Amino acid sequence: MSDYTPKHDVTGNYDEDAVDAPKSTEAEPKEARQNLREAGDALLAAGSALGAAIGKFAEDLPERFKTATDSARETMNTASTEGEVRSIATNFTNEAEKVFNSLRERDLQFTEDSKAKLSSTVADIRASFNDQLDKLDSSADGNVVADLRARFDQMVERVQSQFSGADTPNAGTEAQTDIIDGEIVETDTEKTEN
Repeated sequence: MSDYTPKHDVTGNYDEDAVDAPKSTEAEPKEARQNLREAGDALLAAGSALGAAIGKFAEDLPERFKTATDSARETMNTASTEGEVRSIATNFTNEAEKVFNSLRERDLQFTEDSKAKLSSTVADIRASFNDQLDKLDSSADGNVVADLRARFDQMVERVQSQFSGADTPNAGTEAQTDIIDGEIVETDTEKTEN
């Protein structure tokens, strides 16, 4: 019996190292999925760090954030498509915003020193998150990385506006209207037309 294996056997046995050996395209989807998972993990890590930083000012916040992060991480490990990663990111940021909104409802007062420290910590978390996303090869993942970055940036902006004392719940998303407490405010031009 011979140990000779032809390079181009019709049975599918071939030398994988041969120059003209068929190349598997399966690695590309695996790499794209890995990039998506890494981007999702970066979002979860950044969100968790954000929760821990803010948790120093509220007692139950770290536990609620840990629960949200653990749940998202568990589903992220099984994500296999771009849509699943987007869905997990959306659910996580929505849950994080619920936690932050409940914190805002407590009407906590922060000293200028604590606001400055929190702003600095949030800026560091944001920079670290952006660095992690910049390292990923995002050519195969569509716009998922950009979407995750945008979602995190929006969440960070809302958190920072909450703690800076700015009353802008929709910062950057829509203009403020002239309706106050359900009353229509009459402008000078309307008065002159009557």
